[in-house]
Amino acid sequence: MDKFYEFIYELESNEEEKIIDQFIKYGFNSFYIEEDVESSKTFLKLYVKKEEQIKDILDLLSLYGLRLLSKEITEESQWLEEWKKTINVFELIDGVWVNPFSDKKIEKPGIVLNVIPGSAFGTGLHSTTKLAAELLRKADCIGKDVIDVGTGSGILSVLAKKFGANRVLALDNDTLAIEKAKETAILNDVDIEIRESDLLSAVEEHERFDILVSNIVAEVLIQLMKDHKFDKVLKEKGFVIFSGIIESKEKSVIEQAKEVNLVLRDRTEDGSWIALLFHKKT
Repeated sequence: MDKFYEFIYELESNEEEKIIDQFIKYGFNSFYIEEDVESSKTFLKLYVKKEEQIKDILDLLSLYGLRLLSKEITEESQWLEEWKKTINVFELIDGVWVNPFSDKKIEKPGIVLNVIPGSAFGTGLHSTTKLAAELLRKADCIGKDVIDVGTGSGILSVLAKKFGANRVLALDNDTLAIEKAKETAILNDVDIEIRESDLLSAVEEHERFDILVSNIVAEVLIQLMKDHKFDKVLKEKGFVIFSGIIESKEKSVIEQAKEVNLVLRDRTEDGSWIALLFHKKT
């Protein structure tokens, strides 16, 4: 059984988005945020497997002056079970429910997404997933071909399929993400194609899509738009959904979008997180 170093910090509400953004940039996903309703306090819980990661992560957190409450060595199964106690079935967006339990089948009006929590990927609780899901619905997936770049747990790919997409291709450069996305597809009994890919490298020259969705971070979204395949993969009048953008990076993303003939059609936000919907010029 894998061992993890557990660190628990008390977290100020205004620090949450900044810290999550830094973790995403660093590629660190083994954490979750827990709110204590009675005390109105928020806690950040970290689970680090590699000893060489500890110093970098703790140095990062020291910039925010967080108070360390406890640290100990634990097993993955133990903290995942504790995590599961803090979450429940929830409504991601109107009419779309997330079920994080492998042993429970739920009946809800609308769409149910089954996603098992894991040490590397969440369940759609983060604002950026919610924002991307809202714009995915607005783009209208019915009968369309969708590509999800940086799929992670595969939740957006599965949602696109349940929204009526004809074909969905999910890409990620992380082998763990590929396995997680496959698991999510099986849990939801949907047929999506899943490939390991550095941005668009695994997309064939002839493949074209009506909708591209990517929930990563602004720096990677800009890099994605500079990929030589980016324009080719989008069909005429195709839609692009970008999420995972913090307010200070929004202008840079929009400026790069203009360079690749994308027109901004919609914008949504939650806290300091922003998602954008673009339309390809004809």
